[in-house]
Amino acid sequence: MVANPHLPVLLDLLGVFAAAVAGAFAGLRRGLDLVGILVIAVASSLGGGMIRDALMGATPVAAIADWRYFATALGATTAVLLFTSRRMSDSKLRSAMEEVRGRAVRFDRIAVVADALTLGLFAVSGTLKALDYHLPVFQAALLGTVTATGGGVVRDVLVNEVPLVLQRELYAVPAFLGGLLFAMMQRHGFVVQGYLASVVAISLTTAVRLVAVWRDWHAPRPGAVA
Repeated sequence: MVANPHLPVLLDLLGVFAAAVAGAFAGLRRGLDLVGILVIAVASSLGGGMIRDALMGATPVAAIADWRYFATALGATTAVLLFTSRRMSDSKLRSAMEEVRGRAVRFDRIAVVADALTLGLFAVSGTLKALDYHLPVFQAALLGTVTATGGGVVRDVLVNEVPLVLQRELYAVPAFLGGLLFAMMQRHGFVVQGYLASVVAISLTTAVRLVAVWRDWHAPRPGAVA
C-alpha cells in the first residue's frame, strides 16, 4: 500500500483533467457541437479508469462512485472552450464555431502535450491501484497501460479514427515502461509517500511519448500484404 492514501485519487484526477483537455481538442478538430465535444472529452478521460476498475472488480468504478471525476472532466472541457473561443452571439454561432475549430488545429501542440501527460499520469495511477490490489509487478504495469491507453482508444473510435495505440508513434510502450518503473520503485522502497516514484515514472512516460512524436518513432511494421 502507498503511505499517502490521497495519492491514487490525486493522480487519477490529474489524469482525467489532462485527458479531457486532449479529448476536447479532438472534438474541436472534428467540428463537433458542444454536446459532442463534451461527450468525447468525458468518454476519453473516464474510459481508461473504468476499464481498469472493471477488470480488477473494483465496483462501482471510481468514475461513477466519485463525483469529482465527472466534475474534473467537465471543468477541463469548459476551460478548453473558454481558451479557444470568442464571445459568440446567436446570429454568428456557426461562423464562431468554425473559428473555434480553426483555433483547435493551431493548438495541436497543447493537445499533444496533454495526451502525453495523460499517458504518464494514468500509467502510474493505474499501476498504483493494481498494486494496492496486490497484483504482481508485471500485471500491475499492464493494467497501468490499459488505464493510460483505454480512454484514448475510446476517443479515437468516437471520432472515427484508427486509435493512436495501433498505428502511430510509440504510445502504449511509454505507458508500460512508466508503469513498470513505478511498480519496481514501489516494491524496492524508492518512495517518499509515493511521490518520488510517481514523479519519476510520470516524467519518463511523458518524455518518451513527446520524443516519439518529435522524432516520429514507430514500432516495427511488417511489409504490406498483397
